[in-house]
Amino acid sequence: MCGIWARTRFENKVAAEELLYPIASLRHRGPDGYGWYADDHAALVHTRLSIIDLAGGSQPLLSSNKRWIGVVNGELYDYEKLRVDLQKSGVQFHTQSDSEVLMQLFIERGPEGLAEVSGEFAFIFYDTLEKKIYFGRDPSGVKPLFLEMRSDSFTLASEMKALHDEKPVFDPIYFNTFLARTMVPPRTALANVQHVWPGQVHCLDLQTKKTSSVIYQRLALFQERNLSTEDAKDQLETELLGAVRRRLRADVEVGCYLSGGIDSSLIAAMAASLGAKPRAFTVGFSDRDFDESNEAAHVAQDLGIEHSVVQLTSKNFMGSLVQSIVAFENPITNPHGAAKNLLSAFASQSVKVVLSGEGSDEWLGGYAYMRIQKIKDFASRHPRLGAKAMQQFLEREQGMSLNHLDGTSDTFSGVSADYFNGKSPALLGRLTKKRLFRYITGLKMTPLIRDLCMDLSGRLRQENFGFQFSEMDLNLWTGARTDLLHYILANVGDRQEMAHSLEGRTPFLDTKLMRVIARVQEKDLIRALTEKYILRKVGAKYLQSLHQERGKKPFFAPMKYFYLRENREVVQQYLDIARRETPFLAWDRIDHLLSSSKRKTNSVLEGSIVTLRMALFSLGVLAQNLRAPNDDLQLQQRAYAIPNSVQQILSFRKGASHAF
Repeated sequence: MCGIWARTRFENKVAAEELLYPIASLRHRGPDGYGWYADDHAALVHTRLSIIDLAGGSQPLLSSNKRWIGVVNGELYDYEKLRVDLQKSGVQFHTQSDSEVLMQLFIERGPEGLAEVSGEFAFIFYDTLEKKIYFGRDPSGVKPLFLEMRSDSFTLASEMKALHDEKPVFDPIYFNTFLARTMVPPRTALANVQHVWPGQVHCLDLQTKKTSSVIYQRLALFQERNLSTEDAKDQLETELLGAVRRRLRADVEVGCYLSGGIDSSLIAAMAASLGAKPRAFTVGFSDRDFDESNEAAHVAQDLGIEHSVVQLTSKNFMGSLVQSIVAFENPITNPHGAAKNLLSAFASQSVKVVLSGEGSDEWLGGYAYMRIQKIKDFASRHPRLGAKAMQQFLEREQGMSLNHLDGTSDTFSGVSADYFNGKSPALLGRLTKKRLFRYITGLKMTPLIRDLCMDLSGRLRQENFGFQFSEMDLNLWTGARTDLLHYILANVGDRQEMAHSLEGRTPFLDTKLMRVIARVQEKDLIRALTEKYILRKVGAKYLQSLHQERGKKPFFAPMKYFYLRENREVVQQYLDIARRETPFLAWDRIDHLLSSSKRKTNSVLEGSIVTLRMALFSLGVLAQNLRAPNDDLQLQQRAYAIPNSVQQILSFRKGASHAF
């Protein structure tokens, strides 16, 4: 994995000094070296983490006809076959890297050619002849790419902190929406910065300054769910095993995360069944409500793989939390990023690549907001029994999550149904109570929800021309295009891992596997209130029943560390910064809420106060830290141990390029 960056200035060429900042701010994504290209129209930068073709995989890439320059972040898992096919067409390769295959595939076959690719990637390709920049991401958005359009420039980067060496300017619309407890990709916390929408090839014409896009691959949803239980089990096993096999391919050692839950345990078990002996890494907690290290240890022992545990404690919590927020680059409401950041730092001391379980819950029905719909359907037929079942369910869920993803608010179901053929995305059930939202923002919530639904429904129509879908597929798509894209793959995925130069690979988001899951019947995704039923059927073959039958335990971290006496000063420091950055909030009312001593365990108000305090704290952290270090010259000499590299960059000439 790597860091990539590109910029064009519409009236002037990119200055030499501008290349220093992305190299500095993306060095954690590529500590093994960097390369750059610049001419009078555009500049590209690449920082490298060596995984494939260790000796010859430096970038930027140069096409065989010398017309194209490219930078790629990610891995292709079927590139050898694609490489052979391209060679038969007369394409000549300069390296053994999968990145060059991706660029040559695009040059030869256009956006449609990327539909053949299995992998996790982001790319920037510069056509020096027609003066166009093409860019995009894998269909699920596993690998990040952000864009910023200004009046005088257009910039792309793997992380937002690499876009500009300036004080961050926050987007009040994003933050108000965030306080409503929902997300609105492609919008981000920074003004004028957006996600590059996944599954599309975007193009910037440097001469007209206009952008366009073409979809090359849609999410594999909205198919007929017609697989029998046995066929679903067999095909799911085959494709998941293939996804794990492909992701074990590397020129360095591959490890795995292991929580003890069905997702990570099954991935580790399948890797072991393929003859691999991946080192397993687990984060532990002193609080048994959160800790799964004992369960993970049992799984590792059964599989005969090496297992290591790192403990998140009161002493390392705050440092890990701040690092995780800076890595994520957006505000948070839960400290589980601290646990993932600590775990990634720990694993990176031993391996460069880890397998992880992100995507399973979103595609296989693992969240409470999906299971709760089953109760609602049952309650519509059996009101008295359904009411009791709902109460028991909420008591169990709220103890861990403080209403996170509980799906119980019907306040805006009618509003959202106007945009989705009479159906309401279950994720909107977690929305903040509208009176509380108005209290802290001074705004009405209904217009915000309408804007959100209008945007989401428009993007859904792009991926589903007929605009016909079941409630289950609507919920799966919404989760994949909001929480998974913007939050899960970043805050407990790529951004925490790459903060420590660690590549995460996600077998559950393999394209071939997702095509099978899209055909699994709903009763095999959630049966009664058993989530991921069909996955557990597969797991029975690879794991002892004790492990594969365990209920889902959310990956959270203890909030109590946040409130420790020794952390009060730093929390208040960042809250004060947040106050300066968000004059659009009703701070007199917020102060009243935050100072409230009447905290009732598991109450709606308690959950709202916790959410608000953490959100504002994280905003203060971002305002203070969301910039790369200023000592760029010394930093590069120290980080890459190349004494003359900076001087060589500063003396670049038209059309120059170099890789170190």
